[in-house]
Formats: sequence, C-alpha cells, structure tokens
Amino acid sequence: MISRLFSTPKGRVISVIVFLIITMVSGGVVGFLQGYAEASGQTSVVEGRSFVWIIGAIAVVLAAASFAYGAYWMKSIDEAAQEAHKWSWYWGGSAGLGVGVVALLLSMAPASENWSVPTLDGRTDPVAYAASGAFGLMVVLLIGYGIAWAWWWFSRR
Repeated sequence: MISRLFSTPKGRVISVIVFLIITMVSGGVVGFLQGYAEASGQTSVVEGRSFVWIIGAIAVVLAAASFAYGAYWMKSIDEAAQEAHKWSWYWGGSAGLGVGVVALLLSMAPASENWSVPTLDGRTDPVAYAASGAFGLMVVLLIGYGIAWAWWWFSRR
C-alpha cells in the first residue's frame, strides 16, 4: 500500500509534504519547550540535559523517516536512475572517504600540532571537534557523490 503511494507523482508530493510537516512539528516542539522553560523561569531548555534528549529523539525520528522515505523513493525510480545512485555512492563516496582519510592521516603527523580546526560553533571541546570531523567527512562524501553522479549521467548521454 505505502509503496504504491510513493510510486505515483501525487503520492510523492504527499510524502514530501508529510515529511515537511513532521520536520516543522519537531521544530515547533523544541521551540515550545524552550519558550515554556524561559517563561516559567527555569533554566533554558537549550542549556539543560533535557535538550540533548529532545534533539536526540527528534533526530532518531527524522532519520527513520528519511530512511523509510529514501527506501520507498529508490524503489519508485527506474532502473537506470537506481544504478546511477548506487554507482555514484560507491565510487564517489569511496573517493570522498579517501580524501577524508588522507586528511585524518595528515592531522596525525607531528607537523600538524599547530593546526587549528574550525568548529561549527566556535567551541573547543572534543565533542565539537568530533562533530566538525563528521561534518567535514559528510561534505567530502557528498562532493564525491555529486561528481560521480554527474559523471555517470554525462558519460551515458
């Protein structure tokens, strides 16, 4: 039933709208909790431990919804497009990961002890550095995927 819904153009539009509603509701919940905490004179939700659990729960729900939507979407596209995505993730993602590994190995060299790693919010704790590394790795994977995807389609036209 659900796979048939995603295979029609109208079904795909509905699924995107549902995903956007889930995202907006999730953001609204966090905003409501933040406003409630500030209005009642409590510590800010963002500064408290509950914020980590709220964001973690929302991230798990959004990741599960994204995975389910991606799986159904992948089944709904034609075989050539499926092959393009698989090929691009394998080769482009592997190339991007290779770039990330080179950066990791360079960061372990003694000469890199004076290097400065920018973090997303200016923090200097280990968690912020791990998040910056994960974000950087995601970026090089996506760049590799995008280049491989364009290469795959342009080489077959």
